[in-house]
Amino acid sequence: MRKYTLDRWNWSERSGKWVYVTKKKDGKREYTYQLEPPAEFIELTMQIKKINDKLIKIKDPDENKRLFLQLIDISKKMQNMHREEE
Repeated sequence: MRKYTLDRWNWSERSGKWVYVTKKKDGKREYTYQLEPPAEFIELTMQIKKINDKLIKIKDPDENKRLFLQLIDISKKMQNMHREEE
């Protein structure tokens, strides 16, 4: 049985949907599914687009490095949304 990270959106390859999991008072997990990406995922996507646009224009190597590191952090957040735990 697959377990998802609690209290955040997770992508399920198996169902092809986004899943939000909470734990009820009785200890059982409650699952909410949706096809559309959650607002958090869309916001992260927009942040990546803005940073990419800046990276194309930037000439300063230090600023370039700073923006690139931001891009990596955002990418990691998005990848964690995709991870399912066995």
